[in-house]
Amino acid sequence: MESRVNYTVVGIFILVLSSALIAFAFWLGKYNQNESNYHRYYVYLTESVSGLSPEASVKFHGVDVGMVETVQINPKNSEEVILTLKIKKETPIKTDSSAVLKFYGITGLAFIEIIGGSKDAPLLITNADQYATIPASPSIIKRLDESLSNVASKLSVTLERADRLFSDKNVDNVAQSLEHLRSLTTQIDAYQSEIKQLLSQSSTLETNATESLLTMKEAATSVKNSSNSFNTLIQTKMTSTLDSLQATSLESHALIRKIENSVDRGDYDLNSMVSPTSSQLNDLIEQTQTLSNEMEMTLRNLRESPSDLLFKKSIQKPGPGE
Repeated sequence: MESRVNYTVVGIFILVLSSALIAFAFWLGKYNQNESNYHRYYVYLTESVSGLSPEASVKFHGVDVGMVETVQINPKNSEEVILTLKIKKETPIKTDSSAVLKFYGITGLAFIEIIGGSKDAPLLITNADQYATIPASPSIIKRLDESLSNVASKLSVTLERADRLFSDKNVDNVAQSLEHLRSLTTQIDAYQSEIKQLLSQSSTLETNATESLLTMKEAATSVKNSSNSFNTLIQTKMTSTLDSLQATSLESHALIRKIENSVDRGDYDLNSMVSPTSSQLNDLIEQTQTLSNEMEMTLRNLRESPSDLLFKKSIQKPGPGE
C-alpha cells in the first residue's frame, strides 16, 4: 500500500511539472514580448496569399525583423487582403519601402520581405491609433503570371495572323507569283546576249561621249585663247590707229594755224586757195567721221561677240508674223 502511494505522488508531480514547463515555454515565446518595442503596419495585397499564415516571418533585406500578426480579407474591398505586420521599432521602414510576398524555396511557405528604402528618405511614421500602410509590390509569381498571360495573348494573336497568312488563297497566290517569277527569269535568260550587246554599246557610247566632251573642251579653250589674242591684237592696232589720228589732228591744227597766220599777213589769195582746200578738208572730215563710226561699230561687235570675227555670224530667221 505504501509503494502504491509513492508512485501516485511521483506521477502527479511529473504531470504538474510538465504542464508548468509547457505553460512557461508558451508564455516565454508568446507573451514575454514587450509590445512597446514593436510598431505595426498595414499591407494591402491584391494577389493570392496562399502559404502565408499568421506568425509568418517579416524580413528586412533578409533579416528577421518581425512577424505577420493577422491575415484577413478587406471588408471594404473583396479583392484585397489586409496584412498586419508587427515589426521591431529599430527597423528603418522608409516612405519609399515596399512589401513583397516571397516563398521559401519549393516548400510553399511564404513570408513578407521589406525591400527598398533609400538612406535619404524619411522614416514611415506609424502610431497605435492609426497604423501606417506599407505599399505592396507584386511578387515574382504574380509578375511571372502577368508576363505569361501577355505572352500567351500575343502568341494567340500571332498564330491567328499566321493562320490567315497561310490560308489556301494566299498559298495559291504565292504559287502563282513564283510561277510568274520563274517565267520572267526564263525570258531574261533568253535576252542575255542582247543585254550584253546593249551594255557593250552603252560602254562604247560612253567612251565616245567622253572623247567628244574632251574635244569640245579643247576647242573651247582654243577659241578662248584665239579670242583673247585677237582682242589683244585689235586693241593694239586700234591704239596705234587712234594715236595716228591724234597726230594727224594735231598736224591739221598746226597747218590751219599757219594758214590763218599767212592769211592775216596777206601772203595768199583766199579766193584762189580756199575753194580747193575747203573741198579737200570737207572730204577729209567726212572720211574721218566715217572711219570713227566704223571703228566704234567694230569695237561694239568685239565686246558683244568676239567669236564672230573667227566664225561666220549666223543670221536669225524671222519668226512667224515678223
